[in-house]
Amino acid sequence: MNVRTATGPLTTAHEYLAAWNAHDGAAVARLFAPGGTYVDPSLPGPIPGEAVGGYVDMLVAAFPDLSFADDGTSVDGARVTAQWRMRGTNTGPLPGEPGPTNGTVDLPGVDVITVGAAGIESVVGYFDQKTMVEQLGMQALVIPSDEGPMHFGFSLRTDLGRTAVPGALSMTWADVADEAEEAELARRSEEVIGAFMEDPGFLGIVASVSGRRGHTLSAWTTPEAAVAAVARNRAHTEGMAEMMRAGGLARNGLTAIWVPWRNNGQMPRCTCGERVRITVGEESAVCGCGASVTVTSYL
Repeated sequence: MNVRTATGPLTTAHEYLAAWNAHDGAAVARLFAPGGTYVDPSLPGPIPGEAVGGYVDMLVAAFPDLSFADDGTSVDGARVTAQWRMRGTNTGPLPGEPGPTNGTVDLPGVDVITVGAAGIESVVGYFDQKTMVEQLGMQALVIPSDEGPMHFGFSLRTDLGRTAVPGALSMTWADVADEAEEAELARRSEEVIGAFMEDPGFLGIVASVSGRRGHTLSAWTTPEAAVAAVARNRAHTEGMAEMMRAGGLARNGLTAIWVPWRNNGQMPRCTCGERVRITVGEESAVCGCGASVTVTSYL
């Protein structure tokens, strides 16, 4: 057991910050007393001191240039309030995200560090998680809690500028068990969609996550184009193999291809304010005011 009262809480707090800046997760963990805990806004709850080393290593992998500037400390008995400024660029894997954002964070924060005879008893970190997310180039959304038959989440849509009338729609969904499976599904989906965007028969996709279900709705020039593109897509093949494997990804899933039954065309609003109907198969129409309006992608 390390007895740290001789060095004092302030010295321990400085050692703690220095270990973070040295990217030494093991050194950070050694400063914690048995039963010590760490928590910050990115965690669902406190983690034990012995797990902090792995948390440090994870952040350093995501931000290889991670640094914390000391913006001042104050001491009240065994408690140290340490102000810092975190800087770093996300060039490595970030938990819950399909890939690095290459965004840079420059974020103020505070750690409240309580030090006992055996080391750090607790660290409670405070920072603006919304600002951090936005600095990384992501959106911070407030989503209602699921209630009754309604499940809320988030979505994305491609716009490839392809204005062909869809001859087929494909729909997929997969139910995942937890956040780890959700992140894995998102990673694989990004690979699949990236490959599809290179295919001339692919017109666009709307993908969403609500509750624990991930959905996709894709538009294709023809059903045959959809089938051929799926067969060529290695990421899709590997993802389906993982879903079919005993104990593999997702609790349930569906894939289907649908042929459109009715298409009423697009109805853009002209700059004059009037609604203009563009006949299916046409690329543009002329408004009564004489201005031309054009179709956009169908998804």
